[in-house]
Amino acid sequence: MRARTLLIIFIGLAMIPLGLSAQNDSSSFQSNYDKFKEQAQKEYDDFVAQAQSEFEAFLAQAWSEYQSFTGQSGAYSKQKPEVVPSVAVQSGIIDVEAPSMDSESPIFENEPENKNSVFDYDTSPSSTIKINFYGRDMVFNVPKALRVSSEGVRERQVSKFYATLHQNDADHILQRQLDEAVGQMGLNEWGYFVLLRAITEKIYAKVNDRVLFAFYMLHSHGFKARVGRGSKSDQLLLLLALDNSKEVYSETFFRINGTKYYALYGNGQKGESVYSYDEKADQSGLKEIGLDFKKSLNIAACDKSRKLHLNKVNMDITLPYSTSHLRYYDEIPTTVFPIYFNTPVSKETEAVLAETIGTLSKQYNKVQLVDIILNFVQTAFVYKIDEQYHGREKYYFPEETIGLPFSDCEDRSALFAWLVKRFVGYDVIGVLYDDHLATAVCFGDDAQLTGRSVTHKGKRYMVCDPTYQNAAIGTVMPKYANVNHEIVKID
Repeated sequence: MRARTLLIIFIGLAMIPLGLSAQNDSSSFQSNYDKFKEQAQKEYDDFVAQAQSEFEAFLAQAWSEYQSFTGQSGAYSKQKPEVVPSVAVQSGIIDVEAPSMDSESPIFENEPENKNSVFDYDTSPSSTIKINFYGRDMVFNVPKALRVSSEGVRERQVSKFYATLHQNDADHILQRQLDEAVGQMGLNEWGYFVLLRAITEKIYAKVNDRVLFAFYMLHSHGFKARVGRGSKSDQLLLLLALDNSKEVYSETFFRINGTKYYALYGNGQKGESVYSYDEKADQSGLKEIGLDFKKSLNIAACDKSRKLHLNKVNMDITLPYSTSHLRYYDEIPTTVFPIYFNTPVSKETEAVLAETIGTLSKQYNKVQLVDIILNFVQTAFVYKIDEQYHGREKYYFPEETIGLPFSDCEDRSALFAWLVKRFVGYDVIGVLYDDHLATAVCFGDDAQLTGRSVTHKGKRYMVCDPTYQNAAIGTVMPKYANVNHEIVKID
């Protein structure tokens, strides 16, 4: 702690203009300053080295056994209906004035696209590896010092592998390349792991070595990652702490020092307990791996398109999508609805949507735009539950709903919510039933709309069900007219 404090003081002093030293003897000031800088850096380096030594010692101690658990299968308590009702086609667009808040213009500006750059680091001595990351060819320089072979899976052997990589001090060269690639492609923190995994599988032939290397890289980069040994398989497993503030469904996990760690890499047997170290200080300063997206995915350009129809305005729209993105999204562990609702489509897809909805906005007000978008999502896609199509529960990100042939209620709700928030600017929430998910939109207090609504934080939200084909704003499926629901906050 003292070393960290000194380093902070040092940084603060570094911001003092050297011109102030004219008030004193400049050479004396500079001399004292340099000595302080050297001492602060030494104490900080000693602090890090001691912490590292202690951690390696914990790894070498006898590990304890932890039992495995499996997360619930999803957010629903009942299976979703295989067939959903529809109402008679209602011609025309809703005839209603937009509320006073309509003075704000819809959002049609596009953010600048992510720019590609070339990795340019001094990596000698190194060797180049090539990977194909969901269809994108990439080249990384991996220092030879990172190619360490483990001696086994026992505690001291794991500790030795970790210590050897740390002593080689070459991981920062690869870390910089990883960080830049993650930024270029718009990956979330989960993407850092899967990119690292792809690189690891090029470097190492043995699975246990891959697990140890991924563990070292993640842990040294500030993520809550652990290594465990299967009680039955005697194989190493990589344990990752995925954002514990959010539910992750259907994945095997272990509770270690109050944190859920998910077994996501290695040759262990499903459901077996694991041995791992007890050390608690390991939690301090490390972060859990997030599944949220902060910007649009940009792994590869859109390579396919899908022609869809907007019934309300009798207009076709051809939306591009990236099959690389669909493959990436498919590997993300199933998690809570807000992450899907808040994830944008690719920039190419967004540009087409912006042009189309921007054109419509010149003729229709914001309430009417919601009406058009709602009917579009209700009628442009074929309904089929996940168990019938995927053989498992799977929630779609909006680009998946556009690109995949079938979708169900939460997939349409995510796409509808994102479209309304992005291009109309209204607030949207989810309305969750035992076996169904709909949405509700806040049009403003003076919106002259009739039908079913829900209240959230003192505001009125009109139910908009993207699955109930041809249903108007404020219409609820008969099955859910008088049953309890749960509000799903999107933000």
